[in-house]
Amino acid sequence: MSTCLLDTVLPASLPSAYTAAGNRQGDRITTSVLSALSAVEGFRPAIERRRESRQPYPYPVHITPLAEDGEPELQRTFVVIGKHLSPEGFDFYCPKPLAERRVIASLDCGREGWVGLLLELAWCRFSRHGWYDNGGRFIAVVASPLLELDGRPRAA
Repeated sequence: MSTCLLDTVLPASLPSAYTAAGNRQGDRITTSVLSALSAVEGFRPAIERRRESRQPYPYPVHITPLAEDGEPELQRTFVVIGKHLSPEGFDFYCPKPLAERRVIASLDCGREGWVGLLLELAWCRFSRHGWYDNGGRFIAVVASPLLELDGRPRAA
């Protein structure tokens, strides 16, 4: 098994489409992740040994790559299977390695609708089962590209 770690280099600022004046992105990310977790039936917090609290999240998540100009490429959206979810980040299983560094992870929050989280991918590891484990950290809450598909409201 091999692991590929990517150096993280963030721009000095995010595009204005991904930020909202006066909003603390960390708090919005935490609220959005907790909303997605509460929408899953049978959710029970587990005892966590890691520094950051992670919850199992074995559910489909839509991934939308970003173009070089930072705009979502809706036609390239695909589905992955979640592994763990936390306010800090997300890891998931994917049948192929991902070339993109930043993607939008769209989480289904049930009646609250879709929430989009800008995810900076930091690592990819090939597993012996033919899948790739991928993971990264959340940077910001953004509009989910899936809002155009089903008309449900965006999660707050």
